[in-house]
Amino acid sequence: MILSVIIIILFTLFYHKIFSVTFDENFARATGVNADLYNLLIAVMIAVVIVLAMNLVGSLLISALVVFPALSAMRVFKSFRAVTICSAVLSVFCALAGILISIIAGTPVGSTIVAADIIAFILFSIAGKIL
Repeated sequence: MILSVIIIILFTLFYHKIFSVTFDENFARATGVNADLYNLLIAVMIAVVIVLAMNLVGSLLISALVVFPALSAMRVFKSFRAVTICSAVLSVFCALAGILISIIAGTPVGSTIVAADIIAFILFSIAGKIL
């Protein structure tokens, strides 16, 4: 829990620098941003998120937990900030929904969370086509 809070704080504090490095690294360097430092920060934060998530679902399902919420958010939103916020909220919602459904239905937690992510992706794809 503490590492999750630290990741959120770091991302919030360095949002603009992370955005500039991920969007256009050469431009970020030209404006004086230490791109190597922020690339390292991004890599460390992603590694911590993956290690934290491995306790929940195992190493094989990590890619689904990292990829599906971002892909779902990109179906509806176009800005980096909106995609980031939506994917974070969506991943927490799908994780909680998957855990609750797995308790009620007696299914494995990890695969139920991924199923919730897939359902969210389908819903967001439909919403993206409508909007």
